[in-house]
Amino acid sequence: MFEPIDLLKTNVSPFPIIRTPPVLHRATILGAGAWGTALAGALHRSGIATTLWTRRTESADRLNTTHRSDALPGISLPPALKATDDLAAAIRDTQLLIFAVPASATRDLARRLAGTFAPGTLVLSASKGFERETGAFMTQVLDETFERRVLTGALTGPSFAIEVARSEPTTLTLAMAALDPAHPHHRLARRQADALVRALSQAAIRVDTTSDAIGAQIGGTLKNQIAIACGMAAALGLGENARAGILTRGLDDMRRLTLALGGRPDTLLGSCGVGDLFLTAASHQSRNTRLGMRLAGGSPATDAEGHELAEGAISARTVAILESRLGIHLELAAAVRDVLDGIRSPGQALAGLLEPQAQARTPSRPGAAAAHPPTAAPLPALLRPLQRRQAVTAAMPHARECSHV
Repeated sequence: MFEPIDLLKTNVSPFPIIRTPPVLHRATILGAGAWGTALAGALHRSGIATTLWTRRTESADRLNTTHRSDALPGISLPPALKATDDLAAAIRDTQLLIFAVPASATRDLARRLAGTFAPGTLVLSASKGFERETGAFMTQVLDETFERRVLTGALTGPSFAIEVARSEPTTLTLAMAALDPAHPHHRLARRQADALVRALSQAAIRVDTTSDAIGAQIGGTLKNQIAIACGMAAALGLGENARAGILTRGLDDMRRLTLALGGRPDTLLGSCGVGDLFLTAASHQSRNTRLGMRLAGGSPATDAEGHELAEGAISARTVAILESRLGIHLELAAAVRDVLDGIRSPGQALAGLLEPQAQARTPSRPGAAAAHPPTAAPLPALLRPLQRRQAVTAAMPHARECSHV
């Protein structure tokens, strides 16, 4: 996806003998979408000299000359915020590197940078999702690519990009395995984390910290597919009680996967779990919620502008890798997969989640052929009362929304 580049490589000491780095003065954001641009602006307002990297020269030129971005209409960015399409220049002397590119692009981009950072550099992922081919978390991808010579973590939580860009109050979670007191580099990780927490507080962003990178990333990833299911329920007019039931089933998926992978379920009670889930599933600004609404209306699973699938559609399919590996079954993920693959209609899939367990249909296997077209299937008993009233199709926003969740 990305062409390799030649970067100056310096001889660095092995990771275990890192000296204490200075407080954060320079940061680089990789990815100039809505979220990456909003994060870059927030960091710069926090007093950290920040460079925003974009693949497109025209995007960098526009930001540097007008201090505006097509990704955040109506937002004036800090005049001193710099953008560039030169990757080597973007990362020069950086102390904090944040990947804000799609999860599918993270490994290729990280490979271009492997071996270029001093040990102890703070490298975070702000992308929510699993790697499609392997089911790996983004922190796993970064650890493998950088051979554990840097401190890695995930910056996640409920965060509409447009609100962060407006300096509206936001709560995020910084998850780093090295924050565990038993980790050999706990003290360094704690200093780095504290420096970032203090800085972002100047931009109206509260950052909670945890050593449970597994639970934090599961919360940030599975909430997208839950939002798809909630969007379908809203478009079908199922009501708030049904949506609460769907959220409950989705949270159970989060809990079970977190336990199976060695994370802590209580992590899901923070902003990276229920906080992010509430924002994504309760707002029509969410791309994933809007995708669910379109699916219930019979539209294809692409966003309004014809871009690639929303994150929840990708993760619902990718998490099947983990389900198979761990020997577990995530009911809500399977229901969303069935709708995306045309195996069940949205109404049938949601009924399977909401009907009493004894009556619920066993979700079809991914890729299995449907016994009949979903639209021709009899309406589940749970949904038959809807036949007595006009079908509800929620109004879809016509204006372009600046959301990454």
